[in-house]
Amino acid sequence: MTLKNKVRTKFVRHLGKGFRDDETTIRIYSRDLADLPPLTKLFYNNTADAVVLPTTTDEVKKLYELATENKIPVTPRSGGTAGFGGCVTYKKGIIVDVKGLESELLIEPFDQSVLVSPSTVISELQRQLNLQGFSLCSYPSSFYSATIGGWIAHGGYGVGSAKYGGALDQILALDVVLPTGEMKKFTEKEDIRLFVGSNGTLGLITRIQLKIKFDIPLKQFGCTFDSPLQLAKGLKEISEIDPYSIWFFNPKHVEEINQSFGYSLPERYVIIVTKEISYEEEENEFNLSFNQTVRNAGGQILDRRYITNIWSFRFKTFAMLKEYKDYLTNEIILPIETSGKYLQKLSSKIEGQIHLEGEMIGKKHYSLLMFLYFKEKLGPFKKLRTNLELYKNVLKGIKAKGYPYATGLWFAGYYQTIFGKEQYKKYKDFKKEVDPRGISNPGKVIPPRLKLFPLISLKTALKLASRFV
Repeated sequence: MTLKNKVRTKFVRHLGKGFRDDETTIRIYSRDLADLPPLTKLFYNNTADAVVLPTTTDEVKKLYELATENKIPVTPRSGGTAGFGGCVTYKKGIIVDVKGLESELLIEPFDQSVLVSPSTVISELQRQLNLQGFSLCSYPSSFYSATIGGWIAHGGYGVGSAKYGGALDQILALDVVLPTGEMKKFTEKEDIRLFVGSNGTLGLITRIQLKIKFDIPLKQFGCTFDSPLQLAKGLKEISEIDPYSIWFFNPKHVEEINQSFGYSLPERYVIIVTKEISYEEEENEFNLSFNQTVRNAGGQILDRRYITNIWSFRFKTFAMLKEYKDYLTNEIILPIETSGKYLQKLSSKIEGQIHLEGEMIGKKHYSLLMFLYFKEKLGPFKKLRTNLELYKNVLKGIKAKGYPYATGLWFAGYYQTIFGKEQYKKYKDFKKEVDPRGISNPGKVIPPRLKLFPLISLKTALKLASRFV
């Protein structure tokens, strides 16, 4: 799809310099964290017709009105730090970058809440909260680049979710411009649930009210385990002693951390546990409980000297990517109870080169990031094959009662697996009501059809292709 001159003129008239369709801008916006191989363009088109950078809510409303009127797909985008293709176009159209939206940040100390624009980068929001003695309850590892709106649209888990849950547990209200151009405020949890993890397919979030907490000092504790099965047991036991965060790595990832940042962590399965602690007595009490729990689970206590300043490293995982010519990544959420054997098999896969980094997102589930690093730039066929191998390992995780972290483009069709049958029905009913023409980020929840073979969905094609890897 290429915008007709008449249509392009309408967008330029209402958006001015915020409308861009030069080749360089479009190329920059054609990918997210995951650089997909060129061969995938046979199945979808990730090259937009234009990029729009609105600065006001009125411009967003007008954009949706024009897009609906002319049947032009609209793909919302924020930080672009996820790797699921959620902000990549499926069939061209317009990408809407919300980072230029008018900034708003209002802290309400008595209500322990903050009113914030979706375009606010999470690290800046946390900095402003810290200045007044408050903190976000949880936040993603892409802390310095992700925006609050993108985090919510993508799914919303991360550091601190072990204690405080994800975005859904913290959102008090959302202002959304629906694809019809109507602005609406949502305050009920059941309504808010529709927008968490829906990748902007139901409209564009323009304002968010979040719960916040007091900024309580954090202390770190470490332990190691010798096998994936022992790790799973350790995660289960440690999650019962009410930590703020449980963060872990496999031996291959520990080796990379040691080489890149000068640590000397034992090359085993390492867990870093963080606890909110205000008093020395509280720290001593938790330390005793932690040591006993780790020993009961068959682990070894890690001397504090090994993890000095390691908490500041939690945002540097992606910095390691710069050391390599190419990389691939994927993410899955797994239940502790049924994923021990899956972890064991995964750790021996892909020539033993897979890097694993996990974060507990509650007492029963954890998110698991999979990384593959390459010293040479991958060719298109090898990149596609290896991507499909990672994809296949996520599908195997579903058999272990897990589910993809998010839908996006790669996992469109798995919304029901992630959120359940009842929630999927509510989503489809609401989508039909607010976006009857299906212009808002098509192809990201309901599985799209292939460009060359319209009778086959992308979900089916990826499943079939991964079987031959």
